[in-house]
Amino acid sequence: MTRCSRRKSQWAAVFLLSVAFAACQKTDVVAPDGSTISLVSTPATIVLAGGRQAVPATILATVTNSIGVPLSGQDVRFTTTSGTLDPVAGTPVRTDTHGNAISILTDATQGPTITAKSGKATQTLQITTATCNLSTITFGPGPIQLNNCTQTFDLTATAFDTAGDPCQGVFIIFSFVPTSTPTTDISGSFNPLNAPTDANGEVTTTLTLDNNTCSTKCPGTQKCTGSIQAASGTITSGTPIQFTDNF
Repeated sequence: MTRCSRRKSQWAAVFLLSVAFAACQKTDVVAPDGSTISLVSTPATIVLAGGRQAVPATILATVTNSIGVPLSGQDVRFTTTSGTLDPVAGTPVRTDTHGNAISILTDATQGPTITAKSGKATQTLQITTATCNLSTITFGPGPIQLNNCTQTFDLTATAFDTAGDPCQGVFIIFSFVPTSTPTTDISGSFNPLNAPTDANGEVTTTLTLDNNTCSTKCPGTQKCTGSIQAASGTITSGTPIQFTDNF
């Protein structure tokens, strides 16, 4: 074979490899237009030990279509601003029959921002860090005494580690939870709805009652109900704080 022939063969091989690579890049099955991605981390807060992530975090992306139906067989690509992902960041991860794709985060040294993409659908998640191993959350004071619909209530959640010491930097989320009689439940809003704990392991929120549901369900002989809790990931404040109707 002449030198010229060998060179042509080499270029042909390079061309074929390029075509094959491009074809592989195009094989992603991506979510159709109008789809959305939800993104959660378990645990919701990363604990740092010696400045490095102590326990792996499971990042779960759920792909749904425009009417909320989970989509199986879709390729999701995860990236992170801190730490290492498995599978490797940018590698397509295919959703299962429930529309879920999973990536494992390790070795983060600060609060990472996780991004998940599939086609035009994209979602980001900011994960906070803490320097303790969260064990329990207290929430109070309670129960809440309802006397009128314009009341506001200052409530404090406190996070503790396994040794009973306060946890700083734990991200707390406040929410309403259904009672045993949801048709008489009232609603409201929290300010802030979520926030990290301070150096004392505390975060305080103000609860404002929803005037519409309160004025409809509470006055007179009828009795209204309601309950609230604080949580971080799978750790909750235990038995929810109950409302007591004193109208």
